[in-house]
Amino acid sequence: MAHRITYKPTDTILSSSIGDIEIAVDGDSVDVTLTNSFGVDLLSERYYAYSGVVVLHDIASLIESNMKQTGDAYARFTLKVFSDTPSNKADTWTLSVLHCDRYIPHVDVEIYLSENFLTTLNTRRIAPGGNVLLSLFAKQGERVAYTVAYRAVDATGELYLNKLTLDSGNTASADGIVELDISQETCLFNAASLAAAPLSEMTLLSFTVQCGQRSITYFVDPALAMAPTFYFRNCFNVWDNLSVPVIMTSKTEVERSIAIVNGSSRSYDKTTNKTYQVEAGPLTSDEAEWIDQLLMSHEVVRIELDPTTPADPESLAPIIITDSTCEVSDGDDKLNSVKFTWRYADNRPILRLSASPGIYSNPYNIIFS
Repeated sequence: MAHRITYKPTDTILSSSIGDIEIAVDGDSVDVTLTNSFGVDLLSERYYAYSGVVVLHDIASLIESNMKQTGDAYARFTLKVFSDTPSNKADTWTLSVLHCDRYIPHVDVEIYLSENFLTTLNTRRIAPGGNVLLSLFAKQGERVAYTVAYRAVDATGELYLNKLTLDSGNTASADGIVELDISQETCLFNAASLAAAPLSEMTLLSFTVQCGQRSITYFVDPALAMAPTFYFRNCFNVWDNLSVPVIMTSKTEVERSIAIVNGSSRSYDKTTNKTYQVEAGPLTSDEAEWIDQLLMSHEVVRIELDPTTPADPESLAPIIITDSTCEVSDGDDKLNSVKFTWRYADNRPILRLSASPGIYSNPYNIIFS
């Protein structure tokens, strides 16, 4: 008795394009298992054939749910069909899956991955300072050296342009995700060296990252220096970030029940809900189309500063987006904008503690400050 999966692509596939899986069945039933790369069964069922065929629907949801749980953007899964008979001949299919939870009408996956980083916004604004984390999919043996071409000015306004080559000679050891960590400070140090000027006098204007045929450009916007930055898992389940002008309003709601005891009122069952309403904009049309990946993301965090730990002053605080509206117009008379409400995942309201940065010595007397 033999069972056969009728269509088995061998190349990397997007999770959203898996579709229905048809199994030709010899006999009345077939056992089906779907296993992840850790050997955990996501599916283990017996199905009864209709006209010699079993069709598996929406396997993609099982795979995407598992990849969200493990944090993987790329993973392999094994689909096996068999039956408990001595003459059984099992059939297996190893699916090499790149997470993508969006409907894509048609795309050559191999070409797309060779020409794009794992983000759909390839020109964006960014706040000064800090690092940029970029992800890409590389085939085994592919060169993953990359270049950073930057534009910077000194205090007099003189322009400096240069291109840095990083990770020279590096290749991908296997098919999978490669992460690039790009530091704005590296560009500024290089520009300061070219200008023979102090680092404090250099300003980074923009930089473009290239790896193979992939390219992405960042424009450094000083107006975003104090703007909040949201980090989130995008449609490829890799980390992305949003940094655009926003107006943020906090709102605290306290709900309680009142009881009367011996002629005196007392409150009980008190709950506190603190939310933050954000209005972002104006946005470019590309930003407005891309930003809904933040609103629909299953994992969103904000960086919170910890002044009590100078060696590691930043920590990640998970948040939940509770409500959102994204308005995108293709006309000329209305600016693109997005409004959303978020709260911290922890039910307790946040308290930001302060600490002295240690700028004064012990003899300092606060009375005379």
